[in-house]
Amino acid sequence: MGTEETARYVPNGTPLTPHEREILTILMEEACEVAIAASKLIRFGKENRPDSGVSNCRELGLEIGDLQHMVARARVLDMVRDADIHEGQVRKRERLAKYLQTEPPR
Repeated sequence: MGTEETARYVPNGTPLTPHEREILTILMEEACEVAIAASKLIRFGKENRPDSGVSNCRELGLEIGDLQHMVARARVLDMVRDADIHEGQVRKRERLAKYLQTEPPR
C-alpha cells in the first residue's frame, strides 16, 4: 500500500443545534415505537393487551400521535417542509396504487 492520503468528505451544511438533534432523536424513537406497535397488532390482533388492558389498535394510534407531534416540531424548526411531506404522500399513494397486493375489505 502506498502512502497516498485519501481526501475525506467535509460536510458543508449548517450544523444542527443541540435542540434540533434532540428533536430528531425523539422523532426516530417515535418512528420505532410505531413500528413496534404495528408489529404487536399483526402478531396479537386488535384485542386488548393482557398486560395493560389497552387494545393494540389504540396503542398504535397513540404511537402514531406521538410521531405526528414530533413531525410537527420538526416542521416548526424548518427541518422538513410541508411541500416535501405532501410530495412524499403523493409518491406513496402512487406506489401503493401500483404495488399494493391486496384490496381493502368492503
